[in-house]
Amino acid sequence: MKKNIICLGGLPGGGKSTVRDEIAAQLGMQMFSTGDYMRSIAKKRGMTFDEFNAHIATHKDDDELIDLELKRIQTEVDNIVVDSHLAFHFVPSGFKVFFQVSIEESARRIYKDRERETRKSVGDVMDSVEEAKKRIQARIENHNDRYMRHYGLSPYDSTQYDLVVDTEKHNPAEVAALVIAAFAQWRVS
Repeated sequence: MKKNIICLGGLPGGGKSTVRDEIAAQLGMQMFSTGDYMRSIAKKRGMTFDEFNAHIATHKDDDELIDLELKRIQTEVDNIVVDSHLAFHFVPSGFKVFFQVSIEESARRIYKDRERETRKSVGDVMDSVEEAKKRIQARIENHNDRYMRHYGLSPYDSTQYDLVVDTEKHNPAEVAALVIAAFAQWRVS
C-alpha cells in the first residue's frame, strides 16, 4: 500500500535535510530526520554525534530506538517527508529517493553547515573540509558495517530506491521539483 510519505536517503551531505524542508513546505507535509533524532539522543546522553554513532554500532538496542520511530511512522503517520538512511527499509509504503553526491561535495556541504545548532550541540562540526571528508568516510563505513550486520543491507545501495537524483547536478529547488514530480507519478502508477 502506498502512503503519502517521501523517504529521502543517500550519502551524508547529499541534501536530505535541505530538500526535506523544501518538499515539506511545498506539499504541506510533516518532517522527520533520523539524524536530528540521533543528535537529540546523543545530547541527552552527553555524547558527541560521532561517539553515539560508534556506540550504536555495538549496541543494537540503542540503534533500535531509531528503528522504532521509523516503524511508528510506517504504521501511524501519513503526509510526511522522512530524512533517514533506513527509511527505505522500515517505511516500505513510502516513495524512496536516493541522493547521490561525491565525497568531496559532501564534505564541502557538511563543513558549510557546521553552524547549525543541532550539529554544534553534539560536536558534529568540523574545522576543515578535509576533516569533514575523513569523518564522513568513517560515518559511511560505520553505516555500511552496522546495517549489514544488523539488517543485511547497505543504505548506500541505490537499487533499493524508486528514484536516484545526483544532487551535484541540480540546486535544492530543482531537486525538490524532481522529487515532487516523480512522487506524483508514483502515487498514480
